Amino acid sequence: MINSLKCFLKIQLLKVRLRKVNFSKLNHLIHIGRYTILEAKDKSIIHFSENIVIHDYVKLVAEDGGEISLGQRINIGDYTTIRASRAKVEIGSHTMLAQNVSLISTNHYYKNKDKFIHDQDIDSEKIGIKIGSDCWLGAGCIVLPGVTIGNGAVIGAHAVVTKDIPDYAVAVGSPAKIISYRT
Repeated sequence: MINSLKCFLKIQLLKVRLRKVNFSKLNHLIHIGRYTILEAKDKSIIHFSENIVIHDYVKLVAEDGGEISLGQRINIGDYTTIRASRAKVEIGSHTMLAQNVSLISTNHYYKNKDKFIHDQDIDSEKIGIKIGSDCWLGAGCIVLPGVTIGNGAVIGAHAVVTKDIPDYAVAVGSPAKIISYRT
């Protein structure tokens, strides 16, 4: 009885603390660190599964119809930013994102020199990000729009992922290049 009451109160406190987030489901064993911002605006949504750890100073923002979907047993390190604007960012189960990782779902179109960049729409050729299950993204890693990272992939610290990475590949550098495969 006491444990179920504690769980209920913890969920209610979490809902108050994150009142701007639309939860598709809010299960148990979710840890959200200090000074973390989770925000879903403009008909956007953030999906949570179970056993998720979000550390301090993390920012998850879904806007303009964007969607963030987190699988089970995900660990998101301090100072990580995930932004889903008009696109979907999907992270598979059992995946770890180290500190200072950036996932950016869309980019500005900039080729029309007769318009200011901020007046141009998004680049619709490359949108969204999909990260498979059992992946590890090292500290400071940046994943750009339109990228799919396969299951079991490892991305080295400070890599900039500009192209798809296949299953079980190990990629490092800027831009990220495959150096080996997990065996």
